[in-house]
Amino acid sequence: MEGRLILRKDGKPNEYGEYPVVIQYCTQGKAVRKSSDIKVAPEHWLDGKGGLNKYVKGGRDGHPKAELLNNKLKKFKETYDKMIDEHLGDGNKIITEAALRAILNGTYQQHKETQEGKVPFIPFVLEHNEGLYKTDKIGVSVWMNVKSYMNKFDKFLRTIKRLNTNENNVLYCRDIDVDLINDYIIWRKEVEGNSNATINKALSPIIKTVKVCCRKGWISREECEEISDLYLNAEGKSVDDSIEKEFLTIEQLRKFKEIVGKVKHQRTREIADIFLFACFAGLRMSDLMTLKWSEIDMDKNMISHMQYKGHNRRAKMLYIPLNDTSRDILERWKDKYEEFVFGLLPSGYDLSDDADFIKVKNTKDRTINQSLKSIGDKMGLPFNLHIHLGRHTYAMMALNGGVDIKTTSSMLGHASTMVTEKVYATLLPNTIAEIVGDKLNVQLD
Repeated sequence: MEGRLILRKDGKPNEYGEYPVVIQYCTQGKAVRKSSDIKVAPEHWLDGKGGLNKYVKGGRDGHPKAELLNNKLKKFKETYDKMIDEHLGDGNKIITEAALRAILNGTYQQHKETQEGKVPFIPFVLEHNEGLYKTDKIGVSVWMNVKSYMNKFDKFLRTIKRLNTNENNVLYCRDIDVDLINDYIIWRKEVEGNSNATINKALSPIIKTVKVCCRKGWISREECEEISDLYLNAEGKSVDDSIEKEFLTIEQLRKFKEIVGKVKHQRTREIADIFLFACFAGLRMSDLMTLKWSEIDMDKNMISHMQYKGHNRRAKMLYIPLNDTSRDILERWKDKYEEFVFGLLPSGYDLSDDADFIKVKNTKDRTINQSLKSIGDKMGLPFNLHIHLGRHTYAMMALNGGVDIKTTSSMLGHASTMVTEKVYATLLPNTIAEIVGDKLNVQLD
């Protein structure tokens, strides 16, 4: 990308009648400018008509320092052209206005880190809530409580030494996960001796900020959903009692398969396979993407999958038994891709690149969920069908099929049974058990 040097005459000139020279770049229909330290009178400005690297008029009636100024402007332009070209050469075909402005202002590294979620979490929570306070969206008492809660959260992080997730000993927004917040709940209970109601109040600014992080693409939708489910029952009433956990019944799964069987579009049928596999293996989208053939033992009917948690974050091994439906799906896919089962990532993909993984995952998420929503609409479902709903379906079939909560929790990769109980226990009355069925290994044909 090449910038254009222009004389900006939309402001007041200095005492010598001179205006500033700026370099201008355009991207996505927007102009972004960077001022030089050079000012020139209009009669000495060539406006691009002076030939190569001649911006200031020289000669008898020109500027006395024209050669010096032209050399400075040449160097100025080359410097910023090179900076932008280096960015474009880093795999970016389109440069955003924000990125372009950051490059020109010398803050691109900070901008890049922000885009990747490399933003300290506690300061971000405080900044977000301060903004709410200043715009009268929360009162002074709430704002003071938020500051108190975050001081306590900082104490917790230092107590359990979870700040060592990166080189700066800082917990970034992208590092927030279910395990961490669950540990915080346990610490509040066992160390601080807090009641469920007190813990819920302390969780509120954290969970609300997590939702902001999700909207910015710093953490995944499924991580956000599971963190949002961690409110505790207080005085017999859950904070999120009004929120129903959606899942498919066995009858709905059969209807899903019936509708998909009539679909002609091959990619839609593939997406349906991935969703059904989630229903019978309980994997998150991130784990569906990272599941490898080397982690599947068809002879032992077992998946041994290292749960994806991102670079420098705690991960755990998931052991999930295969059933007839999941085996049938794997048989259909066994010759399609060499490394990753469902081909949602290319072979040899670098899983340590968290920022790129989130971008790829968000794109795949949108594509898959669009197809699933279309199928759900044909089924007449009262809710939108999406990939994470497969995980809820798996959990409900397991629990209502008689699989004990400890085993179910382990297969789901939850930090503890407390998480599983919180998320799913309210959905386990006998009436639901009758609807869902009495066995996990259900035949859909």
